[in-house]
Amino acid sequence: MSPSEASASGTAGRRRKNSEPDDAGGAARTGGRRRAGGRRKQEPRRFGRLIAVVGGVLVAALIGLGVVLYLDRGEEGGADGPPPQTRPVAYSVEDVGDNDMNAVLADREADARPLNEGELFGDRSAEISSRGMEFTLRDSELSQDCAAAVWGEEVVAALADADCTQVGRATYVGDDYFGTAVIFNLADVEGSRAVAASMAEPEVPEGEEPPEGAPEPGFVIPPSGADPFDRLGSGYSSAEATVSGHYLVVVWVQPADSESVEDRVSLASPIVTLSNFRDPLYRRLVNLREDEPASEPEPGAVPGTEETVPVPGS
Repeated sequence: MSPSEASASGTAGRRRKNSEPDDAGGAARTGGRRRAGGRRKQEPRRFGRLIAVVGGVLVAALIGLGVVLYLDRGEEGGADGPPPQTRPVAYSVEDVGDNDMNAVLADREADARPLNEGELFGDRSAEISSRGMEFTLRDSELSQDCAAAVWGEEVVAALADADCTQVGRATYVGDDYFGTAVIFNLADVEGSRAVAASMAEPEVPEGEEPPEGAPEPGFVIPPSGADPFDRLGSGYSSAEATVSGHYLVVVWVQPADSESVEDRVSLASPIVTLSNFRDPLYRRLVNLREDEPASEPEPGAVPGTEETVPVPGS
């Protein structure tokens, strides 16, 4: 993997506004005998004080309820603002060439069945573990709006050119790392390679600066901005895109305690672990192989051997 530096991004804060009831208190009464009808004249003022007291209690109760709901949502990892548009410090592309997956799943003509939520986010994907690490599924989404899953004009254009019809996104959390996994359903393997290349930063000769005003290439966006994914990209993180036939799988991880892009650390193991997110593609590979018709032996060939025997009458 070849690292590429990126700038960190922050998240917006939240401010709560309190409202206070108007003071409905009246002036102190003076002594003396009330005139006829005096009691009826005082009732509206007493009624106004009652409304103010009740209104104050309701405001306090609503504010308290809002605080409780806000805290509960944070503890459960609910949505807490849009995900940040940022990118990893290190990004690499894994393309093993004409392997079985790139050959069997080369295009949607050979693999026409759309992705489904059970396939991507079912029980087999609820927990992903290997190498002594475990990731648990937090959020997931399967959509036809591929452009909404990325930022950056170059990536959006590459997805359109590759005829992206589906994008599946998930967030995963573990004890020491958190990350996101994204899969794009594209027309063919060449489109997969093109989208992977569109997310790479342009190479700049050592000692030179990128051209002024040059746009960033963009990257994927996780499906949730809830903690800790509001910090994804603000610490040291690494991502890998794997060309898998007409699918492109992007896995992006960050240490849970990383607070700076300068905190360089090897993330090879968590990336390999979370890359098991693409296991459904291997199951598709096996199914398509099983559906292939068996090839008929050539005339004169003896099944199970490389010998040929004369064909009668030849």
